[in-house]
Amino acid sequence: MTNDENPYGFGYSLGLNLMDDQETTREEISQFLTGNLQRRKGRLAYPVTAYSFLLENRPDMLKQHMRQMQFLHAVPDNGELDMSITVLTMLHWYACNRVVEGIAHEVRSSASVGASKAAVNEILSLAFMHSGPAGFGAVYEAAHDFMNTFPEPETTLSWPAGWGPDVDAFKTGLDFSVPDLVAGEQDLLFGWYENTIGYVPRSIRLLAKYNPRFVKAHRGKFESALRTGVLPKQIVPYILIHYNMNRGWGDGIREAALLGKAWGMTRDQVIHAITLGTGYMAGLDGLSIADEAIGDLLESWD
Repeated sequence: MTNDENPYGFGYSLGLNLMDDQETTREEISQFLTGNLQRRKGRLAYPVTAYSFLLENRPDMLKQHMRQMQFLHAVPDNGELDMSITVLTMLHWYACNRVVEGIAHEVRSSASVGASKAAVNEILSLAFMHSGPAGFGAVYEAAHDFMNTFPEPETTLSWPAGWGPDVDAFKTGLDFSVPDLVAGEQDLLFGWYENTIGYVPRSIRLLAKYNPRFVKAHRGKFESALRTGVLPKQIVPYILIHYNMNRGWGDGIREAALLGKAWGMTRDQVIHAITLGTGYMAGLDGLSIADEAIGDLLESWD
């Protein structure tokens, strides 16, 4: 297929002819399954199970999905966010939502795209903040054995210009060896939010007033999640934009987007996170929530 025949930049994907969603040949199906066949515990592994169903029943919908996902990475000037950001973000989402097959798939995919075991553990640590022990029952079932033999990558992950580890960026100065918010620590906590996103979220103010020990302990989790310094700090707001979009939480989308802006994310990188949520979980309906939450920010982003 020439560029003249395919002016939009997509053609064949994983053996499927995306230019023709009206007919899917047996050869296309065979090539797709041969190239993507994965087994876990003697049976087809996710997501090949989902794709196999569509191939046999509605191959046109699978082709349209593959076509749409090619445009995820077509956001202009997206800062070279490649498949690794999608894999790590979906690992977080699956862990939060206890999707065993999804966790297993993304942990293995993390290894294949060049993520280290330490990087995967940072993502799972962030997910533990949202899922708690219930979610990590699914993580244990899906990933415990594989993590014990996790292969060290031959290459390193690449990130956009300006993205990098910064453990100190998460620190408020709180003394986590003391459970109480002692004198001056509320100012430190509130100051971190004021200096990064420009205001103190209502959730933080509420807990600081009525259960300060809990909010301090929660903050300890947040400051510890990326403490090994192997992932860029910007991956946190990216993931939180995606996470809050998928659960329909506008305040969370706005807080994450403002944090990303403070840490140097571009508007296109925020749009990339929104697009990922739209394509995989939230659907187009989720964009109305994103627009309400950060439409004004996107208009004025510099």
